[in-house]
Amino acid sequence: MKKKYWIIAIMIGFFLFTNTEPLFAKTESVKIAFIRHTNLWLKVGNKEQQITKEGNVSGPKWSADGKWIAFKKGKELWTYNTQSKKQFRLYGGEASNYQWSPKKNIIAFQIFNDINMIDVEKRNKGFENVASGVGNYSWFPNGKEFLASSISNLLPTGWTSVELYKIPLDAKMNPAKMEHFYTLPKQSSDFFAIQTSRFKWSANGMWIAFLATPTASWSMDNDMLCIIRTDGTNFTKLEDMILNESWFQWASDKNYLAYIGGEGRMAIENKHLNIKILPALKTSSYTPKGFVDWDFTWQDPSLLTVSRAKETEWSNNPKKRPLPSLYKVDTKQNEQAKITSPNKGFGDYHPIYISSINRLTWLRSNRKTTDMWMAKPNGETAKIYIKQIDTVPDYYEKRNWDDVVDIFYQ
Repeated sequence: MKKKYWIIAIMIGFFLFTNTEPLFAKTESVKIAFIRHTNLWLKVGNKEQQITKEGNVSGPKWSADGKWIAFKKGKELWTYNTQSKKQFRLYGGEASNYQWSPKKNIIAFQIFNDINMIDVEKRNKGFENVASGVGNYSWFPNGKEFLASSISNLLPTGWTSVELYKIPLDAKMNPAKMEHFYTLPKQSSDFFAIQTSRFKWSANGMWIAFLATPTASWSMDNDMLCIIRTDGTNFTKLEDMILNESWFQWASDKNYLAYIGGEGRMAIENKHLNIKILPALKTSSYTPKGFVDWDFTWQDPSLLTVSRAKETEWSNNPKKRPLPSLYKVDTKQNEQAKITSPNKGFGDYHPIYISSINRLTWLRSNRKTTDMWMAKPNGETAKIYIKQIDTVPDYYEKRNWDDVVDIFYQ
């Protein structure tokens, strides 16, 4: 009998050993560009590499194939080739709103209100002018054209409407090649926009979501989340929210749009996770009373992870403001559960689900120091993956963590 029990114990141990995957297994397929001490760093697997040494770096962004990282060095636009391990300055002036093509190693960027683009594989040819008079833009998913918004003008009769245009890559500033797409509503008691955010496409490419943004001070408190079909029909105003483009995201394979709704610049008040299901425009809210939701990530069409804190009134003393933890939101089972419990004085921000390795990452910060953590999707076996990522400043507790980290995976 003892021999039989020993065999059973060995079999159980073998099963547990072979079915317990190490937390950091397969991370070699994941590349993380991050900012430490204002310099660009790269982590692949367990290896870290410092890329820049002069400092003053921000906004790392991966190309579609993971070969290039674009970043700002001061006001200049630079890029780094992960294969040749060389840096290249793309534009020595003030560049903004740089975006990689979803199909090729072409990067677009704005010089004031002009869209320009450059093929980084042929960068010696310089950049090409595409269109002027642009407030904001995004690449179409096909990588062949841009969707751009104009900037409203103030006339004696009021503000003009914002216009949306489809712009082919070969437009070369030619007005005849600009195709009108849609005219946003004029200023009214329930709508006001002088430009837009960038645009985001639904999983099947049939819907586009964006923020209609009013004048600068007003946009800190009240922007309108809108959707429109890609044929220029069915424009719909959804709900007020603040100006944070990471706070509205489509699910990866369903026409489900999640967003943090609620007006007011203070992130510790009136910020709620909502989901719109299209085309029926069904709305559901998932933030419990007494809480606010911030950054979130989709895991699948019925499962999200959100950074959640207690709702409180504003205090000028940071120590009296709440710090968030991560919560799992299961919309199918209508269940929610707290999955992280940071030490006192720390909060968990910016969750990212990495589907290729089935892992969850997030940033744990005490507002002064920040580390990246990694865990299983339910928060188990959590460990620090990257130490000392720069902490971004807050604006009434809203933070743009994209300024210091970007993750590439396939």
